[in-house]
Amino acid sequence: MSDDNVHWIADIVAHTKSAAGLPPRWGEEATPLTPEEEMEDAPWPARLRSGMTTAELLPYGAGALVTDDEETHELVRLVAKPVDAPGGRITVCDPVSMAWQGPPTQLELKGDLLPVEVAVIRYATARGELVRPCVAVVGDVSAVESWVEPPVPSTRLSIDVGCGAFIAADDVALVAAKADELTTELDRQGVFTVEVEDRVSGVLFASGDGPGDYEMLVGRGRGARPVALLVDLRVLSR
Repeated sequence: MSDDNVHWIADIVAHTKSAAGLPPRWGEEATPLTPEEEMEDAPWPARLRSGMTTAELLPYGAGALVTDDEETHELVRLVAKPVDAPGGRITVCDPVSMAWQGPPTQLELKGDLLPVEVAVIRYATARGELVRPCVAVVGDVSAVESWVEPPVPSTRLSIDVGCGAFIAADDVALVAAKADELTTELDRQGVFTVEVEDRVSGVLFASGDGPGDYEMLVGRGRGARPVALLVDLRVLSR
């Protein structure tokens, strides 16, 4: 690169810093992160483990529960229409953020019509009653005999600007095209069914704790094929 180009680029950088109100030497020296900043960037510690029971993961009827923000609520089950997933092939993803995220999680569950339930808490705000999802499950929870970690360790659902979703594997692009306009309803409803050509192709659910990576467990029954998949949304104290 010629000296003229170097000086030209330096002038652009200087003008950009000035326009942004930054000091002239901003960005030229590395600044160590504070302990608080390091904690923000650190991965969330694991909350789930193989061997947990359905009652532990979905504590319906357990009375008042304490959430991670130390508030007390009752857990309520919301049931969506089953996802029509031929061969049980289901994709778990944030359909709004797929363009810049890595490959989504895909799994083959038992059955072609996969039930979906979302465990939520309801709370009053100035805007009215809102719903906060705590746990989302796809598949037949009643058939689960044990909950285990996914085949690939540390597999998590990454939610960025959108929401979580269980989508029939062949319909991911169709649901993703609709998802952005539907997420505004999730604060009030907690869960939203997406139909394509009179079929339930996917179910959307709000993120419980904002953007982040959420742990999952696989539910195994009596056969070789898993029967359910559970996503913990980091709301309930565990």
